[in-house]
Amino acid sequence: MEAAGIPTVAVANLKERVEWVRYPRAVVVKFPRGATVGPPGDAALQRKVLQDAFTLLENAAPAGGPLELPQRWTVGDGQSSGDPQSPQTGART
Repeated sequence: MEAAGIPTVAVANLKERVEWVRYPRAVVVKFPRGATVGPPGDAALQRKVLQDAFTLLENAAPAGGPLELPQRWTVGDGQSSGDPQSPQTGART
């Protein structure tokens, strides 16, 4: 798709795999497998993760390393937490 001029962004939970696959653009979340955009029922957080991915897609250079989002999974209560502000899309980690 990228070769055809259609930009892409991946949302993943394993930074090592993102680096190995070498996606042109990716956001990395600290969520467990199977819940890449957030816990079930947490529509606000899921929307935030997707908005951050789309912001990266709109603003990022054609290629670069993964961007780690600040949201974190809170073990035990099924809820997650994170900085309510969007990450800086130009700052790659």
